[in-house]
Amino acid sequence: MKFGNKFDRYIVIIFFVTIITVILTSYLTFKEIINSHNKQQHSAITPLFSLITSEILRPLNVANFMANNQLIIDYANSDKIDKKYLVTYLEKISQSYNMLAFIALAKHDLMIDSNAKETMLSSKDAEWFHRLKDLPGDQFTDIGNAEDPHLYFDNRILNNDGEFLGFTGIGIDLNYFATKFAEYSQRFGFELYFVDQNNVITLSSDKIMKTEGHHRKDAITRLNDLPWYQSLTQNNTVDTRLSSEVMYNTEEGLLISQMPIQELNWRMFIVSPPASDQNEYWKIFVSRFVIFFLIIFIFFILLLRILHYFKSRLVQDSETDFLTQLPNRSHIHWRFDDIVQKNTTLSVVLADIDNFKQINDTYGHLVGDDVLRIISDQLSQTLRQIDVIGRWGGEEFVMLLPDTTASQAHVIIERIREKIANISFPISTTSGSFSITVSFGICELPLQNKTLKDYISCADKALYKAKHNGRNQSVIFN
Repeated sequence: MKFGNKFDRYIVIIFFVTIITVILTSYLTFKEIINSHNKQQHSAITPLFSLITSEILRPLNVANFMANNQLIIDYANSDKIDKKYLVTYLEKISQSYNMLAFIALAKHDLMIDSNAKETMLSSKDAEWFHRLKDLPGDQFTDIGNAEDPHLYFDNRILNNDGEFLGFTGIGIDLNYFATKFAEYSQRFGFELYFVDQNNVITLSSDKIMKTEGHHRKDAITRLNDLPWYQSLTQNNTVDTRLSSEVMYNTEEGLLISQMPIQELNWRMFIVSPPASDQNEYWKIFVSRFVIFFLIIFIFFILLLRILHYFKSRLVQDSETDFLTQLPNRSHIHWRFDDIVQKNTTLSVVLADIDNFKQINDTYGHLVGDDVLRIISDQLSQTLRQIDVIGRWGGEEFVMLLPDTTASQAHVIIERIREKIANISFPISTTSGSFSITVSFGICELPLQNKTLKDYISCADKALYKAKHNGRNQSVIFN
């Protein structure tokens, strides 16, 4: 009972430790997921802004520099030009900044780029020249070249009197942007939209605007056509000022970031889906969940081992005699069933200490307990590993001897009986000693259709004969 109460306490402690461990691990795991997700969001947007600055604003500054270069202005105003010299100049610009450079000279009806490609401004391939020439302003962004779409920054070339001489500028391969945007979109699920002052989408991450569609009104995509933007406008939450950097949340859980690009008179929108829709989030979640699962699994295995240990201790305690540390009746019954399954022959022996009551009455129960322990040791030491010995009750012991005939058992028991009879048992309260004898009853029956009760009954009859015949002897049941 004492061990059972202790076992119950251990189970309660293990239960609460398990609950606390699961809760604490879950909290720390999902807190780490959220923190990691927020860091990923920040680390994704920051380099994106840097990309826009370096890949859009830097080319814009280069285009401005070319248009205001006095050498270019003088060359565009001259009567004669050296095409080879122009190509060399444009090639240096292209190599220095890794972009296409061009110049269009109205006076010479010629456009030439850093690839040495020449186009007559009067041809249909130079549609952009006449369209932009008639528009107000000195700086334009345009998408051209249907076969190989580029984003062009076009700047007017004006002489000192403000007269129009042509255009110069640079072009950026839109496939380069598509690659960069796809990386962000794939990792984080972002969608990017670049919008001009007329709310027309000039660039986006889901498709690259082609020249043949960009200037057709029926093919133009406007910001107002997008569902997420319509959701924002319904709530009157959109700030269209170019000086503002703001963030919005839609009813669908989308996070909308707006960044102005004042140099182009554009706005950039970053549409972030909920965390659960982002690949990066799931990478974080899965990695943390695997760690969480491993911790729980290890703890579970440890818990099973602890429970198994205490269970075996509890079973061992429930099937062990406290005084002699021999198996009790419960264990003997279990071992008998196991022997029946694995053996064909069995002898059962009952042993009874002669005149044990007289020992208790003469020397006391403490001496009687010592006698029981000493005889238990003697019986255990003599038997084989496959044999089973247990305390049957009081001063009685039972032995199960598999694969042993009654005559073989008799030889073994006689050796044990003689050894016990020669032992001098000390008296703990005095310096004296005494001797003890043990009587044995041996029974061998066919195992088939026999129970332990049958064997015990048979052995008990043989033991009765041994007692009746004068004790200190072993008798085989006939």
